[in-house]
Amino acid sequence: MKIGLLGAAGRAPRELTAVAARGTIMQSYPRRGSVFARTQVEFAIQHLNYLDIALTAAADGCDALVSNTFSDYGLAAMKTAVPIPVVGAAEATMRFAPSIGPRFSIVTIWPENTNYMPRTMLRDYGAETACARIRNVGTAEILAGDARPDLFIASMQRGAEAILSRIIEACNAAVREDDVDAIVLGCTCMSPIAARIAEACTLPVLNPLAIALKTAELQARLGLVASRRGQGVVPATALDLARKMVDSIATAPAEDCPVCAVAEAV
Repeated sequence: MKIGLLGAAGRAPRELTAVAARGTIMQSYPRRGSVFARTQVEFAIQHLNYLDIALTAAADGCDALVSNTFSDYGLAAMKTAVPIPVVGAAEATMRFAPSIGPRFSIVTIWPENTNYMPRTMLRDYGAETACARIRNVGTAEILAGDARPDLFIASMQRGAEAILSRIIEACNAAVREDDVDAIVLGCTCMSPIAARIAEACTLPVLNPLAIALKTAELQARLGLVASRRGQGVVPATALDLARKMVDSIATAPAEDCPVCAVAEAV
């Protein structure tokens, strides 16, 4: 089975290979246009970015696709455009969380002024009442680039003690104060340290990237794809137009995410 990791770069993260089914191969498909979703405008642009790479990955023979972002960019469009399962990290996790317990808190390294994205996911998946709180470890200074976010992310993925402690402190505060049953990590770039966070937390810690992978494996194994009831067939001209729109930004200077770098094996 071949799973495409949309928005990822480099080798499959080791924490995913550890939980993947025997015979599962993961291949990364990076974005062609690098735009960070500071606002709703860039958020909309990202939808086209992910549709573009989903079309590439599906044509490359993938059996299922996993969107390597907690913002599930373009998920509805991707499910309509390709004939294979497409799984969003936020969607899979919010659907799975009730099997652990009725309430959860989100702990994320993203700053508070980007909470419009997880709030959109909570609303889209009917999980607003289940989420007690979004706890932000990152700050606006990281978003502005003043705190060397590249080093922040790299250190976090290596489990640098100071950063790891801040994340664990936020998780433990959720345990004490939020009356929840589980902690959801609100960024897929936290995946490499998810196990260390879980070891230090008394409640289950849900790694959205791992949950999305297992959901994609299950859907591919059972031959299940998203329902297209009530939808027309997407015309090839529309897909061509979307890809041309991505072409227009693919050659622009890359804007690496100042908060969330795609996690390579660390």
